[in-house]
Amino acid sequence: MKWGAAFALAACSSAAPAPAQPVVEPVAIDAAVPDAAPDAGVPETVTNAPAWVFRYATAQRTETWTLQFAEGAALLEVQSAQGLARYRGTATDGASLALDVSTGTAKLALDCKRAKRALSTKCNDTRAKKLDVLDCYHPDFKEPMPFGPAPGVEYVSDATCTGYRLIAP
Repeated sequence: MKWGAAFALAACSSAAPAPAQPVVEPVAIDAAVPDAAPDAGVPETVTNAPAWVFRYATAQRTETWTLQFAEGAALLEVQSAQGLARYRGTATDGASLALDVSTGTAKLALDCKRAKRALSTKCNDTRAKKLDVLDCYHPDFKEPMPFGPAPGVEYVSDATCTGYRLIAP
């Protein structure tokens, strides 16, 4: 019996190894569990509303935040290397815009102020024309995320720029 087990083990170990599987990066929970219907629960007025975009682009991380809101409802999509997170919820539009949105597993609140910023495709262009933006504040960050009408505004930090500029279409 011992020899039979040893023979079977030897036969298994002499077989060609299985092809190596590619290493797959772990996916964030929100990205790994897509919504059943992407626009379920989002009013058509929101999906047809203008898109306001903010991109954060550094060597460590790139995220594009797209905000649409209308008639008290909001949709915020955050695209990153981990995938797409879709937040749905309310938008209270008055002197400022208050967003209270969530996914199935995460909540997010932003306080947005209407502002004007000097922006062009050139980094930190103080001579550029002032454009309408939504300076959105997250409770964990001192600096705002300036959302601009699509294609939007980006904060970039690389060899050519550290600051804000318009996203080139």
